[in-house]
Amino acid sequence: MTQSLYDALNGDPRFDETIVDMQALADAGQIEYEPSYQNTGYFLKKFLPMTSDRSTGGGATELNYKQHTYMMRLADTYLLEAEALGGTGARAQALLDAVRARVGLPSVPVSMDAIMNERRLELAGEGHRWYDLVRTARAASVLADRGFVAGKNEILPIPLPELENTLLVQNPNY
Repeated sequence: MTQSLYDALNGDPRFDETIVDMQALADAGQIEYEPSYQNTGYFLKKFLPMTSDRSTGGGATELNYKQHTYMMRLADTYLLEAEALGGTGARAQALLDAVRARVGLPSVPVSMDAIMNERRLELAGEGHRWYDLVRTARAASVLADRGFVAGKNEILPIPLPELENTLLVQNPNY
């Protein structure tokens, strides 16, 4: 988890359901925690199995957590529609407001920036951010410090076994 996401979610009602501060829990003596490379101390709580989520059904308790994998979320569809509408108009505003109202946040004026920020906060850790950044041509600026190269990293390389003995040609710049 990045410090940037922590800072963006800090003060948001979704914070406690999205982020867990492992370092703070370790400092309080509640858990044992060994920091590793590029440690921030923050982790995604959204899909973290918690003791309170343990089911009482049979089988090994380590594998008995009520965890769900979302295929698609309503908030995702609302925000995608608002984006497709160009981030303007009454319908886009209503869609953005619906996502924010779910967690008790007030309305903000609709814009592409507001929609992208809401996608980042609402869908944190669900695998949408990279695609959002590429789709909106923001990846080169936001991910520059992580080695993103415009004109190359928007698409992935075709694996070598897929290229061998076929007519496929490697994607550009790989």
